[in-house]
Amino acid sequence: MSRRSRQLLVVGLGMILLLLGGCWNRREIETLAFVMAAGADKAVEPDKVQLTVQIARPTALVATAGGGGGALERAFWLVSSTGYTVFDATRNFAAQSSRRLFWAHNRWLVIGEELAREGLQDVLDYFTRDGETRRTARLAVFKGGKASDFLTTELEMERLSSEAYIGIIQNASTGLSTVVDINIHQFLLAVAGEGIEPVAIRVECIDRLPDVDIRGQMERSTISLAPRITGAAVFRGYKLVGWLDKPETRGYNWVAGKAKSGIIVIDRPEDEAKYVGIELMRASSKIEPEIVNGRPRVTVTINAEGALGDLEDMFLVTDTRAVVTAMERRMATVIANEINAALRKTKELGSDIFGFGQAIYRGYPKQWLSLKDSWNDKGFKELEVKIEVKSKVRRSGLVEIGLPIRR
Repeated sequence: MSRRSRQLLVVGLGMILLLLGGCWNRREIETLAFVMAAGADKAVEPDKVQLTVQIARPTALVATAGGGGGALERAFWLVSSTGYTVFDATRNFAAQSSRRLFWAHNRWLVIGEELAREGLQDVLDYFTRDGETRRTARLAVFKGGKASDFLTTELEMERLSSEAYIGIIQNASTGLSTVVDINIHQFLLAVAGEGIEPVAIRVECIDRLPDVDIRGQMERSTISLAPRITGAAVFRGYKLVGWLDKPETRGYNWVAGKAKSGIIVIDRPEDEAKYVGIELMRASSKIEPEIVNGRPRVTVTINAEGALGDLEDMFLVTDTRAVVTAMERRMATVIANEINAALRKTKELGSDIFGFGQAIYRGYPKQWLSLKDSWNDKGFKELEVKIEVKSKVRRSGLVEIGLPIRR
């Protein structure tokens, strides 16, 4: 190797070593405050927004092996900041926190009802524009109060409230189908979609104890406020317009194809003073639009299968085949009633959360041009919706219906 080649090699290796010498923009974990949940409300000051965050406290999460006092400490720090914008409020946390807020682990964005009724566009802009935040964070609205109040809630089973909220929404979604599970990305897709309006998670607080000693807020000796997640928040664009209760929300999930499981309670055909619990095993939906004499019409077909979970007076001898058929009819009636309840409520609110307009847009794009501008105010409210429910009870468990056992 020539002398010049060796010189070039040394220079090249030197440059590589300089580039690999360190991280100029490193952020050590000890300097970060991990945000696990966030809430946005209208501030007391005019034209300002209040941002509240739950910050994980690692020292409190590690309880001592001997059951020391660390287990009584709150696993999170709840702190609020205000600003003219969400970004401004976020930066203002620097005056209160010794660590820089880190958003990549945020699981929830909760909005107070008052702010939600004014519109979420300004709040969501920051959470979609910033590179550190995640659109996969769940989006919820606190019914009847401020998001900062909801973020004070805790559950006995979890150290971090944000994890408790995730557990509730997953259990209620897969076991009851009376909630909606929506993140920021899904909400924005519905806002931008043609002929469909968004929904969000509805959250509330449960008072555990009316008289609570507020001294020592770092201890978990009592839990005065617990979270409850049920129903849905209905939007028209970015603005909250109303709420769905549990049956209405399941009615929405039937149509949206999101009814995963749940218990359908019906009167027992042989004795209407007794009840039967049917567990939903699987369900599917289909929306078929059509234009008849220049007017849109939609047919919703639901296929549902269930298993007999329990029934009162199990030793009552019956004609099994006729009883199962009657149960299937009553199951179908319950499903249709829940869909109709959701449909009535959303027509009153003027919000097509089902996406019927979107189905018409896809099937009849030319006709949709004359419907789109007044869809929520007129077309959706006057839309004829035909509901067809096909239900089956597949299994009765280890005990046959009407097993003739002597009392």
